Amino acid sequence: MGNSCECEGTNENEVLHGVVRPPPDDVVQAVGAAAAMKEKAYDLNVPPEIAKLRGTWKTENDGQTMGKIEGTEVVWDSLFNYSRSPLRLVGPRLIEMELMGQVHQAEVVESDVLRLVWSDGEIWARQRY
Repeated sequence: MGNSCECEGTNENEVLHGVVRPPPDDVVQAVGAAAAMKEKAYDLNVPPEIAKLRGTWKTENDGQTMGKIEGTEVVWDSLFNYSRSPLRLVGPRLIEMELMGQVHQAEVVESDVLRLVWSDGEIWARQRY
């Protein structure tokens, strides 16, 4: 107790009076640009028919949050305790996923709200931002 660091240095990670200096702005910008480029490259691998499904989805009937579609996967809400489910494009407006050993298909219905009408009768609606 009572000891404080009053080291001085000249490198980018120098500590001055116990405080680590943040990186220069150009380093922060470079990291941000790299992250943006990585996301764009990732988006190029996602079919546009699936990319447009990105967002949070709830059941139309009772408003239960199902999860989010990110890239080509359904990331389930923590309530469900499921692993991510890969989505596959199987037709112009038809996707499918496997969940707990069963394959489920959904028709993508575009109207005022984007909907997924699943083969088991459940309807998901994408939430607006």
